[in-house]
Amino acid sequence: MSKYEILSVVLGCLAMFVSLVVWFGQRKMQREANDLQRATSELSKKQLEILLREEKGLNTARVSFDIIKDGKSYRFRITNISDVDAKNVELELLLKDPDDSPLIASDYNDKFPVPRLQPGCSVTLIAAIHMGSPTAYNAILSWINPDGNEVAEETYAAL
Repeated sequence: MSKYEILSVVLGCLAMFVSLVVWFGQRKMQREANDLQRATSELSKKQLEILLREEKGLNTARVSFDIIKDGKSYRFRITNISDVDAKNVELELLLKDPDDSPLIASDYNDKFPVPRLQPGCSVTLIAAIHMGSPTAYNAILSWINPDGNEVAEETYAAL
């Protein structure tokens, strides 16, 4: 073999080595780009879920239940803590013995169901709590959202 042929083979091998190095570098960059694209896609899905949840939350009422001290007596308070109206709001205390209910029937019947509880508004009920009464109550609050969806939520309130 002549000098020029050897030089051509060496240059050809060198060119092949350079192209292999570039090819492996391109594969690595493509893999990183694919990983980045996958991560961006997952982030977009999460953001969409959050936006859908927030949008649903904008049309959903949230109602809270608590016990407050009013001078020497106690009251049950139901409050709309959302930005939309809650309709037909009901309260049901979960008691072992319904005869031990601290609710005064006439007070409850006058106020419930609440036809429309506006955002930030409250309804209070007299709580006939005595020394033998529990200091905490489980209750089911139910209402209708503006979209017509009925919600029943179990909640807990303590003195």
